[in-house]
Amino acid sequence: MELSVHQSLSPELRIMTFQLWVMQWTGLVGPQGHFYRFALAFGWGSFVKLVPKIVLGMGSSQFDVIVKGLSELLYQGNVYIAAALLVLHLSSFNRMINLTSEIIKKGKRPNTSTCYDLVCVQNSKLNKFAKFYLIYCFCGSLLYCVPAMATSYLRYFGSRNNITDDGSESEPVQFELSMEQEFYGLQIRTDFTHYNIFMACSLLAYFVGGYMSTIKVTAVVSAMRCSSLAYRLVAMQVRKLNDSRGVQQKKRKITTADIEEIIDLHCTAFEITDLLENMLSIQLAMQFLSCLLFWCLVMFYVSMHVNFNLVNVTIPFCLSLIETYAYSYLGSELTAEAEEVGQAIYELPWYEDSAELQRYYCLIIQRSQRATGTTAVKFFLVGIDKFGGLLQMSYSYYLVLKDVFNTL
Repeated sequence: MELSVHQSLSPELRIMTFQLWVMQWTGLVGPQGHFYRFALAFGWGSFVKLVPKIVLGMGSSQFDVIVKGLSELLYQGNVYIAAALLVLHLSSFNRMINLTSEIIKKGKRPNTSTCYDLVCVQNSKLNKFAKFYLIYCFCGSLLYCVPAMATSYLRYFGSRNNITDDGSESEPVQFELSMEQEFYGLQIRTDFTHYNIFMACSLLAYFVGGYMSTIKVTAVVSAMRCSSLAYRLVAMQVRKLNDSRGVQQKKRKITTADIEEIIDLHCTAFEITDLLENMLSIQLAMQFLSCLLFWCLVMFYVSMHVNFNLVNVTIPFCLSLIETYAYSYLGSELTAEAEEVGQAIYELPWYEDSAELQRYYCLIIQRSQRATGTTAVKFFLVGIDKFGGLLQMSYSYYLVLKDVFNTL
C-alpha cells in the first residue's frame, strides 16, 4: 500500500520520516523490487547468530557459558521474530500511517496553530529518537565485538613470545567469543584463522542485528505514539468547538455536522488502534515473556555464580527491561489519551444543546469509557500496572525454579 495521504502532507507534518527512510534501505517501504535486501540481511543474521545456537549449541558445558548463550539467543530471537512479524503486517503499518495522516490533515483545517505545533513537536521527538537509537545500535555492535577481539589478539600474540625449548606453546590459547556458540564445524575457540572468519561474520551480523533492533523498537514506539496522537487531536477538535462557541456565544452553535465530523475522526482513531493491535499484539506478548525469562535467568545466575560473564548476561536483560517499561508507559499513555476524548465531550455545555446532539455526546462518552489500548494477544491491556505485576511474577517464578533446581 502506497503512503499517498502521508506524502500529500507538508514535510514537517509527515510522521516517522526518518524511520521510513531507514526502512527504505532494505525495501520495506518504497519500490517492492528492493525487498530482497531485507531478505538477505535477515538471512545472514539468522545464519550467523540464531541457527548455530539452536542447532549446534553453545560449545561448552559450563553453567555460565550456557546461561550467557541462552540470554543472547533470547534477546536476538526476540528481535528477529519481531522484525519478521513487522514484515507480515506491513500493509497494516502503511494503512496506520495513512489514517494518522488523514486525522492530521483534517485537524489542521480551522485555527490550527495548536494542532500544527503538536504534530511538529512529536515528529521532531520521534525522528531524534530514531536517529539516536540507530547510532546506539551500530555503536553497540562494535563495542560488543571489539573487547573480545582485543583480548583474543593480546592472548594470541602474547603466547607467541612464550615458546618452550622444544618449540611448543606453554599453554593453548583460548580465544574470547563475542557470542557463545559453535559455528559450522570451525574451531573458533582455538584456531586463529577460524576465529578471524567467525569474528568477521559476527561483526557484520551484529550490524544487521542492530538494524533489525532499530526497525523493531522505533516501529513499536512510533506506532504507539501516533495512535495516542490521533486521540489527542480528536480531543483538541472537540475543545475547539467549545472555544469557538465561548467566543461567539450568539453567533456560533454546535451543529450535527460538527459532531458527525468528530465521530468520523474518533472512528478513524479507533481504526488506528485496531491496526496497532493487529501489528503489535504478538510482539508485546513476546516482549513481556522475554523480560520475565530474563529476570528469572539473571536472578538464577546471580544465585549460582558472580563473575565477569554476569556483565554479558545483564546487558541484554537491562535492554529488555527498559524496552518493556517503555512499551508499558506508552500503553498507559494511549489508554489515557483515548479516555481524554470522552472527558473533552463531557466538558461541553451539553445541557444547552438539542436532544439529538446530547445522544451523540452520550455515545462518544460511553465508547471512550471502554478501556482502549494494545493487548498482549488479548491476555491483558499493556500498561504500567502490568509492568509492576511482571516484576513480582518474575521473582515468584524464580523462587519456584530455584526450589526445583535444589531438589534435583
